Amino acid sequence: MPQARRSSTTGAARRPRALNRLEKSIDAAQGALKDLQTELGRGGRDLVKDLDKTLTDARKNMRSLSRTVAKDLEKLQKAATTRRPTAAHGRRASARKTTKKGARSRQAKV
Repeated sequence: MPQARRSSTTGAARRPRALNRLEKSIDAAQGALKDLQTELGRGGRDLVKDLDKTLTDARKNMRSLSRTVAKDLEKLQKAATTRRPTAAHGRRASARKTTKKGARSRQAKV
């Protein structure tokens, strides 16, 4: 039984269980197809070839999907663990310009 592969870039990211189940289903379908091929006549063999090609293409697409999912999971994991500075911490407080009470009262008198 083939083991779940891990991409070299995704050491911590695991493959979803649904993809593992899909791979097992494709394996089972190809095994059943080989058994069926021995029991069929000449006309059925063409059909079996077409089904085998379809399963092979499905396996290729599943591998591609698996890589894409692993990359997306890695990005999500990295984004969840990376801490970004918030707006309050990232900006400098601007200096406030205040006048003294005495200066205000002098301006009002003049």
